[in-house]
Amino acid sequence: MPRSGAEARRRLQQAALELYRERGFDRTTTAEIAARAGLNERTFFRHFPDKREVLFDGEADLRASLVQAVAEAPDGLQPLDLLLYAFRKVEHLLEDNRPFAEPRLQVIAATPALRERDLAKAASIA
Repeated sequence: MPRSGAEARRRLQQAALELYRERGFDRTTTAEIAARAGLNERTFFRHFPDKREVLFDGEADLRASLVQAVAEAPDGLQPLDLLLYAFRKVEHLLEDNRPFAEPRLQVIAATPALRERDLAKAASIA
């Protein structure tokens, strides 16, 4: 089993989501997430700074893609049309993440610390 790279990162995210849904965020440790993913806790911390961030991975990539899409947009678009253009350009990122994003939102809604982090991340994208 790979211990680094995109596959390990994906497995950690999936394991965290499963455990958060089963036990709750507060009752899940990073060691348990790593074990569920078949990795060790050091590997978890090579990929994520804390157990909250495992749910928010990809935000920087989304932000960068949106910024690039806005920069590449045709001249003369009205602000709303410009946003629509940018979101259409990154639609594949959002759609590809849907199987993870929908249950992730349920976990966030049930956890005050995650709701706070979600609001901060949304503000940084805005």
